[in-house]
Amino acid sequence: MPSSLTPSSSPPARGSPAQRRGYAAEQLALDYLLSRGLGLVARNWRARSGEIDLVVADGAELVFVEVRQR
Repeated sequence: MPSSLTPSSSPPARGSPAQRRGYAAEQLALDYLLSRGLGLVARNWRARSGEIDLVVADGAELVFVEVRQR
């Protein structure tokens, strides 16, 4: 796996309460997707135009997930 797609699995050691809540929401979404048989490809993947919260594989298809916490 290229280093740019290496998943980050550890929670932020520091950060605002909003960042910690966002991480918790992403983890909840990831846990659900993994329980449904999808596989993690990348987490918080960054590109020039922004960030993708989760990239998961569903068989041969890649699924891009934006997590919203309210």
